[in-house]
Amino acid sequence: MARDQRIRDPVHGLIVFREDEPLDQLAWSLLDCPEFQRLRRIKQLGVSEFVFPGATHTRFAHCIGVFHVARELIKIVKRELERGNQEFDGEKAATAVVAALLHDIGHGPLSHTFEGVLRRVGILKRHELWSGEIIESKKGKIRKVLENYRKGMSAEVAALLKTEDPKDIYHAVVSSSFDADRLDYLRRDRLMTGTHAGDIDFDWLMEHVRVADIQLELADEDARNASVQTFCLAQKALPAAEQFLLARYTLHEQVYFHKTTRCVEHMIQRLLTIVAKHCLSGSGFSKIALKPGHPLRE
Repeated sequence: MARDQRIRDPVHGLIVFREDEPLDQLAWSLLDCPEFQRLRRIKQLGVSEFVFPGATHTRFAHCIGVFHVARELIKIVKRELERGNQEFDGEKAATAVVAALLHDIGHGPLSHTFEGVLRRVGILKRHELWSGEIIESKKGKIRKVLENYRKGMSAEVAALLKTEDPKDIYHAVVSSSFDADRLDYLRRDRLMTGTHAGDIDFDWLMEHVRVADIQLELADEDARNASVQTFCLAQKALPAAEQFLLARYTLHEQVYFHKTTRCVEHMIQRLLTIVAKHCLSGSGFSKIALKPGHPLRE
């Protein structure tokens, strides 16, 4: 018999995938894909455990948390649009929630440390671009799962992740100044590192989220009146909004840019850069103890 699936999360509590909700069951199927299971072996904060021993949480757990927050934001979007007599687009909403779940699928080992190595050897692709390619790959399982749910969905999800600036309120769920990603990692990284500074009033923020058309400040004269529909906060949430911004600053100062973490990252980047240069040149494999067919070479 079909039944609900449940995950206990240290940040959000019980995350439930309802058996009668097609989108929840799609997400549950995506969790089983090898591309997503790979995230179990990728640490969210890379080498930060050298400073914070508890910071061993993974991209796998983070992505599930982001999916959960994205579902809650979409409920708010639906409520706010209906209040304003605007049409709610269910297909765009589903695409945004799935994109939130898969937003980090393209991260390499050690997360941003690995991305730094790629830049050093001239590969300038962001992990969002890798994510898009993995989602659209005909060799992978994710594309098949998405296409079975709705034709063309894999391309829609990939396009959403590859685009940096939010185009509408659905895109803002995945990428904006107040997106599901930030609402998860700020709480998760603080909890797992044991850092007491940088707390946010999540419930109060979510209670006062609103949707509005925000004027864009663009240099192009033709786009002077351009606007985008995105998230904003009611006046009552001003102190919580200030704390939200301060939390990001505090975590960057105390965790992400900690001197010891940066030092370890630098050493690993130097090592992997040497390995990458030997691999790309096709010579010197004896010096790095890698045979030409080794997975790291490929």
